[in-house]
Amino acid sequence: MPDLPAEQLESIRPFVEDAVALALPQTTYSVETLLGPCIHFAYWAVYVVGAELDATIIFNRELIEHYVRDNLPDLAQGTQRNYRSWLFRVAEAVNPEANPRNPMPLNERSLDTPYDEAERVALDRWAAGQGTVYMRRGARTLIALGAGAGLTSVEIATLRRDSVTVSPDRVVTINVTNDGRVRTVIVRARYEKSLAKAIRDLPGESFVFLPKRASTKNNVVSAFVARASSPTGSPSVRVRRLRNTWLVQQMTDRVDVFTLMEAAGLQSLESISRLASYVPRLSSDARIAQLRGMK
Repeated sequence: MPDLPAEQLESIRPFVEDAVALALPQTTYSVETLLGPCIHFAYWAVYVVGAELDATIIFNRELIEHYVRDNLPDLAQGTQRNYRSWLFRVAEAVNPEANPRNPMPLNERSLDTPYDEAERVALDRWAAGQGTVYMRRGARTLIALGAGAGLTSVEIATLRRDSVTVSPDRVVTINVTNDGRVRTVIVRARYEKSLAKAIRDLPGESFVFLPKRASTKNNVVSAFVARASSPTGSPSVRVRRLRNTWLVQQMTDRVDVFTLMEAAGLQSLESISRLASYVPRLSSDARIAQLRGMK
């Protein structure tokens, strides 16, 4: 983001700092996360749009939508979604009387629905029905890394054997490197055995998924799925759906949200919140017990 003129920055800084301070108790975001985007947004609203320095005018969802869509074109869509989420959290705190509405998607890509239990069983049959040992192992590994560890297509394609460890009590741990950052993912118990078997005899530098290949291209996974046999009635195999299945299962198991974000490599709650409708609700008694701290 460009530097702002010092004189104008000083005129809006106290307003923005007060807004962020009000929002902090209601959000998991830090001061550092919120302050910069809010200052740039407020500067744009006041000195470009001409809005008054009033929270009910500036922190308006339609104005935020317009700012993110039309004034941050050089940012990736994931970063745009983060900015919008940060600004919305502050808007909800400082302008609570506004009638909120669900934000429109920044692109037309619909949510990839997680696989239900019947579809997960069908995926296991799909993997077991491949024509060769190598294809069967590849299919099982793909499902384990997606639905069992929540990895993305790129992460699955680039994962090496020496990034996966199996403890004496059979816990499978993956160190995922993405954009220079490393995060640790614990594979769900359902997929431990198949993944441990798949890597058992692999050299440390081998790829975990399709170890005989030399290519690291991002389309490795989609190319594999395209050439795999797929009997009539089999669910389509998509990594985003596998990852969302993993996320929903973790939320269903009530994994701490910060633990989940860290394991998933997420910077905001937006992806998690969009999947919340797929998480089974607790009983009334269980919800009361949780809210009382008696779970």
